[in-house]
Amino acid sequence: MPKFHIPYPSYPYRFDLLLAILSRFAHPARQVVQGDMLWRVTDGAVVCYQADNDGITIETSSDIDPDKLLASSRHILGFDIDLTDFYTYAKSQPELWSVIEPLQGLPIFCTETVFEAMITLIIEQHIAWTNALRAQKILMEICDTQRPVDDVIIYNFPSPSQLAECEPEDLKPLKITNRRIDLMIRLSNDVVNGDFDLNAIATMDTQTAYKHLLQIKGVGHWTANNVISRTLGRFPYISHNDVALQSAVLHYFHDDVGKKSAQQVTETLEHYGDYAGLIGHFTLLRWVLDNYPVIS
Repeated sequence: MPKFHIPYPSYPYRFDLLLAILSRFAHPARQVVQGDMLWRVTDGAVVCYQADNDGITIETSSDIDPDKLLASSRHILGFDIDLTDFYTYAKSQPELWSVIEPLQGLPIFCTETVFEAMITLIIEQHIAWTNALRAQKILMEICDTQRPVDDVIIYNFPSPSQLAECEPEDLKPLKITNRRIDLMIRLSNDVVNGDFDLNAIATMDTQTAYKHLLQIKGVGHWTANNVISRTLGRFPYISHNDVALQSAVLHYFHDDVGKKSAQQVTETLEHYGDYAGLIGHFTLLRWVLDNYPVIS
């Protein structure tokens, strides 16, 4: 198998923390953790990522452009997002640092495409996270994107054209609302026909990207904000209406005293200014690390 290598950056980067988070994702499909290895499909190739003494070793059995693979891998694994200033700020806030410190070095991992972020987040609207992950895996099974390697089955994400070919009845096994099924198919057709350019999101400033996404009927603040975060690693806004984040904020910042709410999340995190959205992201992942079991 061809091997490639990405050296660790000079700032904190912990691949083991990334594996710890991903190993708690129920119904693994896109990113499968096996011991100290991460399997996924990157640029259409099955790839294995594993830490070594000074970076990440990448192995693939596919014939793939090395430069393209390395660029995609750096993006997916969050190698180019330096959080040094954020950690310095967090250390100056004792209450905040008690939440963030166990996650120091956790990379900002991203989806490979804007389309993948958008479709997965449409599925996640108004649904429990574990159920959403199950539905996402079912979607990939419906679109027949399985890529078995030995005893590991990894899934590529369906392309816009694959999803556009689906009929609403095909997606009933996802057990999400008809409205969201229709939105997924409609958006896929708009992308295929060139009526909506999702790829342009990656070239836009944050506010422009946010407004661009809100033009899609059925996409509100939570979805648009999280598409930007998952695709670009930027956290411009607080996901105040995320119920898991509400539970996490109540626990870590208020010792479980009172009642969780979107207003409480906003009032608690907006105190941290430009870092509020990023702090929300870390707080949510701390909740995942502390409360979700490792999937064996």
